[in-house]
Amino acid sequence: MITSRVIFFTAAGLLALMLEACNAPGTSGDTSPPDLVIYCENGILGPIKEATDIFEKQYGLKVEIQNDCARNLTSLIHYRKEADIFIPDTRDAIDKILLSNPDIISDSLLLGYQTLVFMVPKSNPSLFDGQLTSLTNTDQAVILANPESSTLGLVSGFLLKKHNLYDQVMNSVVLLTIDSRGLIQNLTSDQASVAIGWRSDFLSNHRREKIDTLSISSQNKYFEAMAVILSNAPNKMNAKLYLNLLDSRAGKNLLKKYGIDEFRISHF
Repeated sequence: MITSRVIFFTAAGLLALMLEACNAPGTSGDTSPPDLVIYCENGILGPIKEATDIFEKQYGLKVEIQNDCARNLTSLIHYRKEADIFIPDTRDAIDKILLSNPDIISDSLLLGYQTLVFMVPKSNPSLFDGQLTSLTNTDQAVILANPESSTLGLVSGFLLKKHNLYDQVMNSVVLLTIDSRGLIQNLTSDQASVAIGWRSDFLSNHRREKIDTLSISSQNKYFEAMAVILSNAPNKMNAKLYLNLLDSRAGKNLLKKYGIDEFRISHF
């Protein structure tokens, strides 16, 4: 029987001292070695899980997905040397690892464009008006992803800097979450009134019925999403098959279902 394992891990020993885990540990009864290992950032996990189910059924191969925040995944790429494919929320995390090792990637695929949106609790009780400048208002409880640990936080900071709002907003945020997963959780528990998140993360989140989204009026809200095969991948042939699936018409339609479009498109 073919199964897919999604592992939520905390690093042990020396690595635990280096990394702050983004997820609780998980367990699996299947101990046989996988045919493909994917490191996937949490903000793009939804479509990758669905694509993996299709891939396993189509090829009869077992895939292991390890999902976490970008900081932990990039550290583990160097530490464990087990990953075949790396899929962060956007290519910005890939650019960062290329700075430390220009030869770390053997192949790549542009998946499409991720889109940043405002997220607010259902019915927008704080009456947030959808303007970036309103994030500095004291009547808004703003939460963002941490730019030190996640790609979402990094690009949210980029967006704010493009509009000369970074320092003002960062000085007024009530909470920085490790990555995208904490945003909707805090919004639905009345801990915040507005957040900047991925449209794809909203579409794949089981709490989305309790959330509304507002468009961000900026051309700087779009970011390339990429999947890469690592140079030291143990299962390169299977990794290429996986990227071929994502690059197929079925793969592109699946990504579009989760808000990752081939082109920069406004959905509002």
